[in-house]
Amino acid sequence: MEFRKEVEFSKVLLPNGSIEENRIEIRYDPLTLQTSRVINKIPPIPEIQGFEEEIESSKAWCPFCPERIETMAARDPDLLEGDLLRKGEAVLFSNIVPYSKYSFVIRMTDAHYLDLNEFKREHFDNSLLLIQEVLSRLDEGKYYISIGMNYLKPAGSSIMHPHIQALVSETSTDYFARMDWSALEFYEEKKRDFWEVLLEKEKEIGKRYVGKTEKTAWLSAFAPKGFYHFIGIPEEREFMSMSEEQISGISEGLIRILRFYRSKGFNSFNISMFLADRLGKHFRTNVHILARTPFDKYYWCDVYFPKMFHDETISYLVPEEYASELAEFMKV
Repeated sequence: MEFRKEVEFSKVLLPNGSIEENRIEIRYDPLTLQTSRVINKIPPIPEIQGFEEEIESSKAWCPFCPERIETMAARDPDLLEGDLLRKGEAVLFSNIVPYSKYSFVIRMTDAHYLDLNEFKREHFDNSLLLIQEVLSRLDEGKYYISIGMNYLKPAGSSIMHPHIQALVSETSTDYFARMDWSALEFYEEKKRDFWEVLLEKEKEIGKRYVGKTEKTAWLSAFAPKGFYHFIGIPEEREFMSMSEEQISGISEGLIRILRFYRSKGFNSFNISMFLADRLGKHFRTNVHILARTPFDKYYWCDVYFPKMFHDETISYLVPEEYASELAEFMKV
């Protein structure tokens, strides 16, 4: 396993006549070798402004609010036979715009909007347990299963109400395939799964390892895909057989990271979980979370042509620096 990077320097003549030298690191993902550029020069991030008007206006038509979900939720005719699954305030139903053979939405809470400090462990616990339940009804065969979350418009969400999605496809997404192939190659050579070895290495290095919640280790990504990219590595490999303790460990880690994001002035984020189920011993379920530019009336998008056309992300923050900041939140 190699933490490979290349370094370039760029000189800029400033209006005051001084020359500024900038360091650019091109980092290679230790699993897939996909590159990210780390630029330790963050552009101005706007402060979170009030958007109460949008909260109220979107609540007026929101299909996930309690008064509408029963009549407006799309339903799965096969696995769920037209029913909704419920646990606490969480409700699972079909995505009306499906991305795969089975495409589910999990409404996390009755509340239409949550500040990042208001997310609770049970919001994630109940949602993940509902996903476990629906996945238990799948037929035999190989599926690529992932869980994702977009929160607020900068993260790509069309509906403000907090929700998670679960995708079950017979065909892998591009990046999931890269992870699968690379992890298989690593396993065949080392006879251990990549994430188990990654965690050992990161603990030895000590620069990006953040800490641990129940049965889950957390670290900052060496080749980040955005603002404050963290990875969760669970002890239990397959999602469908995870214990409630393991699920809670993942949930607790996520809410601590959300509190950290809020302390940094962010309110929008993405989550993605790549599940090991149906793939083989070479793969371990892994969790990714990163912050997006803050949502306000005039927010700006942080995904542009390098990602859209070059498939390369840019991070304005150094993982080794922000790992130590999150470590304080993991001690709480």
